[in-house]
Amino acid sequence: MSARALARATLRFSIIFAIAAVVLAVLGPFVLSNFGVGDLGVMPLLAAWETAPSAVIVSLIFVILLALCLMLAAMLAVASLVIRSAMAHEMTSSASGVVSR
Repeated sequence: MSARALARATLRFSIIFAIAAVVLAVLGPFVLSNFGVGDLGVMPLLAAWETAPSAVIVSLIFVILLALCLMLAAMLAVASLVIRSAMAHEMTSSASGVVSR
């Protein structure tokens, strides 16, 4: 796989994870209010766990998925930029005749 194809695939996966994060953020209030804990208010998490453990688990899974999608999108975007920067540096150094160490 060439560096250009690798950078393109990495950026494509980054965009997919970013879209998934946006969808999760938009659907968040609906999911959390209907299936999750929603707004705890003054209720401590331990009391919510005792009354509705499945709602706490749904909320926890939702937050983990959202954070994971955001982190993966950011990491893959940075990796794609690093690959493209290395390709550009390699092309400019080979065009000028400079050998990098």
